[in-house]
Amino acid sequence: MCLIRRISVVFNEDTRVKIPATIHFLRLGYDYQSMKDADIDFNTKIFLTRFKESIERINGKKLSYEELTRLLEDIHSTLKNNDLGKEFYRWLTNPQDRIKLIDFENIDNNDFAVVDELPYSIIEGTEEGSFRPDINILVNGMPLAFLEVKKPNNEGGIQKEFDRMVNQRLKNPEYKKFFNMIEVVSFSNNMEYEDLDDAEDVKAGSFYSTPNSEKTKFSFLREDDSSYINNYPYITVDEERIKEITKDLGYKESEVDEQEFQDNLKYTTPCNSFITSLYDKERFLYFLRYGIVFVDAKVPQKHIMRYPQFFATRKIIERLDKGGKGGIIWHTQGSGKTALAAYANRVMRDYYADKQTNARFFFVVDRLDLLRQAATEFTSRGINVVKCNSRDEFSKELDRPLSKSIPNDAIGEICVVNIQKFQDKMPEAKNVYDAKIQRIFFVDEAHRSYTSHGEFFKNLMICDVDAVYIALTGTPLLSKKERSNLKFGDYIHKYFYDKSIADGYTLRIKKEQIDTVAKADIKKNLDIEDNRLENKDVFESDAYVESLSDFIQKDFNNFRLQNADPSIGGMIVCRTNDQARKVHQWFEDNSTLTTGLVITDINDPKQAKANENNQINFRETTQPDLLVVNFMLTTGYDVERLKKMYLLRGPHAQSLLQTISRVNRPYTSPNGKVYKYGYIVDFVDIEEEYDRTIEAYIKELEAEMNDNGENEGSLAGLVIDKEDINRKYHKYADELEEIIPTDNLERFSKMLTNYNKPALLKIRRLINGIKECHTEFLLSRAVDYAEQIDTDHIRKLARTTQERIDFVNLQTNTVSMLNVISDKQVVDILYEFIKTKITILDLGKISIDSPEVKRFTDVVKEVQKEIKKNQNKDDIKIVKLDELLQKVFDNLSISDLSNMDELTDELLEALMKAREINEENERIAAEYGNSYAFVKTYQDAMSEFSGVREDDLESTLKYAYNSVKDNLNREVIIVQGRKNFVDEVKKSITKDLLKDKTYSRIKSYYEPILNELYTNIQLFK
Repeated sequence: MCLIRRISVVFNEDTRVKIPATIHFLRLGYDYQSMKDADIDFNTKIFLTRFKESIERINGKKLSYEELTRLLEDIHSTLKNNDLGKEFYRWLTNPQDRIKLIDFENIDNNDFAVVDELPYSIIEGTEEGSFRPDINILVNGMPLAFLEVKKPNNEGGIQKEFDRMVNQRLKNPEYKKFFNMIEVVSFSNNMEYEDLDDAEDVKAGSFYSTPNSEKTKFSFLREDDSSYINNYPYITVDEERIKEITKDLGYKESEVDEQEFQDNLKYTTPCNSFITSLYDKERFLYFLRYGIVFVDAKVPQKHIMRYPQFFATRKIIERLDKGGKGGIIWHTQGSGKTALAAYANRVMRDYYADKQTNARFFFVVDRLDLLRQAATEFTSRGINVVKCNSRDEFSKELDRPLSKSIPNDAIGEICVVNIQKFQDKMPEAKNVYDAKIQRIFFVDEAHRSYTSHGEFFKNLMICDVDAVYIALTGTPLLSKKERSNLKFGDYIHKYFYDKSIADGYTLRIKKEQIDTVAKADIKKNLDIEDNRLENKDVFESDAYVESLSDFIQKDFNNFRLQNADPSIGGMIVCRTNDQARKVHQWFEDNSTLTTGLVITDINDPKQAKANENNQINFRETTQPDLLVVNFMLTTGYDVERLKKMYLLRGPHAQSLLQTISRVNRPYTSPNGKVYKYGYIVDFVDIEEEYDRTIEAYIKELEAEMNDNGENEGSLAGLVIDKEDINRKYHKYADELEEIIPTDNLERFSKMLTNYNKPALLKIRRLINGIKECHTEFLLSRAVDYAEQIDTDHIRKLARTTQERIDFVNLQTNTVSMLNVISDKQVVDILYEFIKTKITILDLGKISIDSPEVKRFTDVVKEVQKEIKKNQNKDDIKIVKLDELLQKVFDNLSISDLSNMDELTDELLEALMKAREINEENERIAAEYGNSYAFVKTYQDAMSEFSGVREDDLESTLKYAYNSVKDNLNREVIIVQGRKNFVDEVKKSITKDLLKDKTYSRIKSYYEPILNELYTNIQLFK
């Protein structure tokens, strides 16, 4: 039910986004579930009528009251596990001998519905401590997802909603069991995605995720099929039904006739398009069945498919349906190709199972370190891994028609094969039992080792001529002889740097050119000429290594200092193994920084073990500080804290992109710093080779157009330098100056009072952008560029802007702000505003310390105490109080402060009203054993039913309370259902109402009041 009663035509978040979005779900085939006729299990928030009917239909048997109760208790017990909902998810997707909760095989056998404002209450007798998502998605009565909506240009943008989700809801242990059931959470402010430099700045759009404790990250969803939204078979929802729902949600039916409402009903709005893309019933069940994975790590995690992984897995099936035997998935480095193979494992297994064919999966790598890494990633995702390190091991697995032994808790199996071990002819697959087997090979990093004239590729492709071969790469080979798509087939799916950076899956790479900064320092003590720098004797010499290592030590320490972050790590990519050994030794002998040497040395078994330990330690701890490598780890090694690379050799073509992409993973440090770039110090001038490589890929893209003629992406802009940051700074500065002059702080402060909230938020974003540019200049040692920015002035601009935003929040959302901030924060906000006002008006007769100001702020604090005391902020009286308070703060905003005492008197009037509201609520609550369910029912009835008398309402509710008071804290009221509850109460109290002659006056409202009471008992359990 809607807890706020609107009495006039409005244009707000509900009418602009929530109600149109709710209607849009009905176009996709969902049903609308009202809160007014809902039977909800308090512990799980399962809608009982829908749940019981669906479970009986899916399982083909009736459930008795006792069986339903036991089933709900079993689900509740499962949800209370401290496992991010892992056991419950397994029950959903693989019930085995348990009751089946979802029919994944027959979509239409399930019940899909949406309900608005479902309260996840945890504290009896109050709404405090609960949260209420805007639109809740029910599958068979179970709330498995929700969509929070905001109006366009909402304060703080979508990032504010992310913060509320991660730092408030997911941190609350009381909500754990609810989020163990909820599989998908989504947010939309009904705006198109912004074209910004990085995802951390995004304030607009629609996003989804899965509850993953404090590590929850939100994903964009960019529709792959441009015709999907327009060609969708929408169901028509007639106007009468739309008006019924609008009225049910607390608004007048006439709202539907408003043009703004009609505009937001269009299926092409950003929010509605997002709903179609994600919550189409088939797609939503696909996400539930295949798109969730639990990751075993030091802190267990729960992941959901990123949208490129979702579309790629579906494209694989589409390719197979058309008779194809594989192809290439070209996804940029860092986009999760190993995770993609893990998701595809389940999808393809079921695809072939439907054809009565057993699927066997092989993941092919060409290096031992990659075998270890792939095996670790698959194992952590719950897939049983069989390592094939020899020809014999691979031959046994190749011939095996079924997996030998898969643990009960594994979600699948895959054989990880190191093809480097197979120089000789590879074994050919046999099928001695004539079983129906389909072998699927995922070929990792398909840009190397698989040259068509070499043994690896030939041996791989002939081991099973009927196998499916899917090549995974972020950098396909494009030479005429070795084009990847000539060997593995056409591209199945593509996803490039531009989208990956915009989506926040990878970072741009900031290049620092060493020639003009420090090369002279490295050479100044060496008696060599420039043209001898390429000489092996020089770059392996003790003198060169010492100068080089000393520079790296100072630079890396400064990098950590500037970022105030000792957790970040680095990598030194050396020219040769000998140089790597010498650099490592120098650090061992001369530096407090620790280094880990990772190189290939077939003559040193100890080094092989050290390689493994250094890789693991660098990934799982903050030691060593730096990895020293030659070729190892420059591809396929993904560690978020690896943020700086010292590039001493120049890789070519696809190897260059692979190498520098080691530092492009997003990272948030333990102290909360969010990195927007990965950094490389370029000792070898990679620019020419980089440009040549990118040009080759752009030509490939031009040749690989979509069927609709549109290019699928861009590779430009991966690497930037200080000049790019400088352009970014000037863009921010110019845009800021166009909005407001910033040279004079006093004038700036005065002018801010003329700007509305969206403009203030934009000003704040631009100022913060300038601050970040200054930090990047310092990290690049571009002191001349950094000196362009007066950091002290920028800090003052930022503080002044935030103070103005705080006051505007207090002015426009008074009750909400007073409810969530402390009394000290209130006083600070008011003092800063009044100080600015005094400065603007040049007042001599009033000061910030004057008695008038103190009296005003003291009364504000008293009002705040009463607001925090109130347990129902949606009471119509509180809504009116909010309007009164907003009027006071509006008057304060335009006042010359000469009438401070008058404003305080108005505030005292608001204080008296707040006290009256709370006193009245306490009086009513005392009549009903302090149960707020009855207070809420009383307030709603008085607001909604104009003809009801107060004494009749109080009398009816008193009889009802005496009838149910012994069961208020028990589940029996919820389990018995709404109709039974209403019937039992009526049976119990109607005689009393007739006896005292109340019945004739209350009968028109009798049943609606009891229905409302049933709902509120659940709200305030």
